[in-house]
Amino acid sequence: MNPNTASLAALIGVVLTAMTGFGVFLPVFPFLSLELGASPTATTIAMGAYSLGQLISSPFWGRLSDRVGRKPILVAGLLGGVVSYLWIAGAGSVYELGAARLFGGLMAGNIGAAFAAAADLADDKTRARNMGLLGAGVGFGFIAGPAIGGFLIGDDPIRADFARVCLVSAALAGAAALAALLLFRETHVGRTPSETQAPRWALLTSRPALARLIAAMLLTIAAQAMMETTFALWADARMHWGPREVAWILAGLGAGSVLLQGGGAGRAARAWGEKLTLIMGLGLFAAGLGGLAAAETVPTLVAALGVFVVGLSLATPALNALIASSAREDERGAVMGMSQSASALGRVLGPLLAGPMFELVGVSAPFAAGVLLVFGALFVAVRE
Repeated sequence: MNPNTASLAALIGVVLTAMTGFGVFLPVFPFLSLELGASPTATTIAMGAYSLGQLISSPFWGRLSDRVGRKPILVAGLLGGVVSYLWIAGAGSVYELGAARLFGGLMAGNIGAAFAAAADLADDKTRARNMGLLGAGVGFGFIAGPAIGGFLIGDDPIRADFARVCLVSAALAGAAALAALLLFRETHVGRTPSETQAPRWALLTSRPALARLIAAMLLTIAAQAMMETTFALWADARMHWGPREVAWILAGLGAGSVLLQGGGAGRAARAWGEKLTLIMGLGLFAAGLGGLAAAETVPTLVAALGVFVVGLSLATPALNALIASSAREDERGAVMGMSQSASALGRVLGPLLAGPMFELVGVSAPFAAGVLLVFGALFVAVRE
């Protein structure tokens, strides 16, 4: 097997295992928070604490991966996830949940390093494909993870059931760290960035096109986070569902993401170009969110989610590929770290807006507000 192909396969396997662990935990967290007596607003804030940690730490991890290589950052981030999940398993209040999530986010340098490694292994023709394949690994984790979580949690969960799910997530993160250590071949020889390289945030002022793409990433992920952090609460209020039903829906979304990002996103980018693929993806993303805001029956919900996942699965790899193509080799980790920081900021702002909207405006208000954010991302992305 070609060394680059083997490295990409190992990278996808690591991300798949890690995201399966994250997916196991994802549909359970809102119900665990409610079990501990938290309000919907407190629940979304606790969920967003992870992204606050990512916002703070992602530029540091990205820059460090340019210096020491991608592999050490992958391993360190995954081990941080192990500690975070174990902390959550024993948490006795929503404040402990938030603190554990914040720590997990601070340690989460692995995602930016993974996307930087995928870009290291690509050329102009394969960049979108690599991003799509890595996104498919994430998506497959969201098939297996929520399905495992739904199986483990049971129909009438008690506190011990929630803790068991967290322990499974910790075990999977540990397995991913071991796989990264043993199977992943370093894709970037660590070195001190050149003296001519601009400070990381100065890149945005000197490159308006990159700044617009980073802004589009922020708005896109904020809209996605508004949906993700309130979907379980919405399903409980509107459909009277519990964690198991939410888990199966998330698994279905993961399946759609795998099918599209594993091949469709790369083919679309080759056929239409990365920018047109991004525009089409964002348009479908907005339509899906609008459908969710109006959904009152299971068939309309499923249809809206289908459009949502198609749009997101086209837009995200195209946006990541456009950002990666804007960076030189010696600054790619820093640029992808900035992209992850923008994503993290979106995942902080989204929940902060979504919780109060859910409580004070209406259970579908976060989805409707997400439509406006996606239109904002579309405007920023296409502006010359």
